[in-house]
Amino acid sequence: TSLNSMTSAYSEIWDYDNVKVTGEIILNLNYSYKTGALNVLVKSCKNLAVADEKKNKTDPYVKAYLLPDKSRQSKRKTKIKTNTTNPEFNEALKYVISHTQLETRTLQLSVWHNDRFGRNSFLGEVNIPLDTWNFENKEDECLALQPKMDSTSDVTLQYKGEIIIGLHYIPPEKNLTLPLESVTGKKSFKKSKKVPMPTGGILEVLVKEAKNLTAVKSRGTSDTFVKGYLLPDNNKSTKHKTPIIKKSVNPQWNHTFSFTSLQPVDLQNVSLELTVWDKESLSSNIFLGGVCLGCGTGISYGNEVTWMDAQGEEKYLWQKMMDHPGTLVEGTLMLRSTMARRKNTNQSS
Repeated sequence: TSLNSMTSAYSEIWDYDNVKVTGEIILNLNYSYKTGALNVLVKSCKNLAVADEKKNKTDPYVKAYLLPDKSRQSKRKTKIKTNTTNPEFNEALKYVISHTQLETRTLQLSVWHNDRFGRNSFLGEVNIPLDTWNFENKEDECLALQPKMDSTSDVTLQYKGEIIIGLHYIPPEKNLTLPLESVTGKKSFKKSKKVPMPTGGILEVLVKEAKNLTAVKSRGTSDTFVKGYLLPDNNKSTKHKTPIIKKSVNPQWNHTFSFTSLQPVDLQNVSLELTVWDKESLSSNIFLGGVCLGCGTGISYGNEVTWMDAQGEEKYLWQKMMDHPGTLVEGTLMLRSTMARRKNTNQSS
């Protein structure tokens, strides 16, 4: 793996329009199911454009991201080759990532001319959706470099990292903490106010860890915690919080929230909101991202609501939990950059 691969993404100044894109990149992709590693062997480039016409010179290097993650943790970079339009790199850029997550990513490789005293010049890029890549093919691939693609820019700018959680719904008939008469009762999540005895089932939410969170502290870290509500109930008394993990953008909490008094019908009408925050001692806490799991119907107990807006993996994981009561189901969710607005909600942390 290149020693230069984790150089800061913010140390470069870019010029996208100075050079006409030509040439191709030769590479070899390999995924190890045993180690969970994607190895990107950047072999060479051919027929690159001349970046500095005054000096008739090109000093190329290759930069990689696993989109939509354009954070520092996702960046990899080869060494710089001097004065050549046909550079030989033969460098392996490595990513440790599960195969399930790999299928949601696009490998972006871009080629640049390094200008020590000015703007680095863009020489072309390729974007490889990994869900369609044939990893059984061991042959080298030669791909034509393309001009800058704007289609991914909106997505990558919104990337806030990922959270890994587990969901476990214990239905009333398997809830061993209930007295016998409560199991046969008809009280629901919506109607329960102050009940001396718990009723219904239990939703256990295992907040395991997060990856690639935004660093807000001066040393490139954050002091992070997760806050949870089961909407429409957003009272302080039902708020759950994990402990704070200091100085990490890849925190591990392994903390469980429990929500009680849930009949199976309630699962169709509630949403689990999890938000990630950076703890600030002298000012307001900073929102780092969130998810909202549920059926995504926009309807809760017959009323239209903005927060019943789960999509994609959020809906899939919730449905999987409902389909397998009594079983822990786990998933990795991309954090949203904004959350749906909801009335009468205390957003203080």
